[in-house]
Amino acid sequence: MTTFVVIESITPNQSLVFSAQQGPQGIGGATGPTGPTGPIGATGPTGATGATGVTGATGPTGPTGADSTVPGPTGATGPAGATGPTGPTGADSTVPGPTGATGPAGATGATGAASTVPGPTGATGPVGATGPVGATGTTGGVGATGATGPAGATGPVGATGPTGPTGLTGPTGPTGATGVGNIAGFNTQTGTSYTLVAGDLSDIVTLNNASAITLTVPPSVFSANDQIHIVQYGAGQVTFAQGAGVTILSNGATTTAPKLRTNKSAATVICTASNTFLIVGDIV
Repeated sequence: MTTFVVIESITPNQSLVFSAQQGPQGIGGATGPTGPTGPIGATGPTGATGATGVTGATGPTGPTGADSTVPGPTGATGPAGATGPTGPTGADSTVPGPTGATGPAGATGATGAASTVPGPTGATGPVGATGPVGATGTTGGVGATGATGPAGATGPVGATGPTGPTGLTGPTGPTGATGVGNIAGFNTQTGTSYTLVAGDLSDIVTLNNASAITLTVPPSVFSANDQIHIVQYGAGQVTFAQGAGVTILSNGATTTAPKLRTNKSAATVICTASNTFLIVGDIV
């Protein structure tokens, strides 16, 4: 159903009829000025208190405060505890205690029997004055002669007498053996065998090897009085060997093939005659 609204007296003898049906919206007018604020109304009654909220979780414990520097009051003394068991007796004191006062003297006892032990001898009294000198006796006979006293010191040496005439010169004595001169040099050998040569005369020949070493003395190389010195260096023991036609003499266990005893042992090879040699030194 459609409703109609009639507005009259817009103009004389005229009226407008508006349909209840809404027409299209017109353009909005400008906003009017805000009116003055009305008076504040009376405060309404306070509402009821709401329920208490849930208690929050406890926060972490704060750090412990520094110890107080002011001592607290001393508490009342507690009741005495039961007496503990008696401890072991302590060691005897090494410090003597003070001497007690002397007690009164007791009554004198009866006299004892006479002692059979003589008492100590009293001190010697002072020496009496010297008596007068007696008369001089007769002179006795002459005593026996005493022993001879010690000899007196030797007197000074007398002056030297004149030199006598020179005696005749005696005949010249025989020339002595030629002494050993200086070492000519060193010949160092490191093999396990070596044969002496003429150049080794008056030398020191050193033999150094970990294994056993054989030293051969050759024929027709050295003359009488020639000498060669041999030294073992190292662990290899040195054994002397005779060359063809050579004779070795020694006090070794094997006369013709002696050995040096140990490391740094030495011996001398001496030519005593053609192709004959004497070996002396630290040999076995």
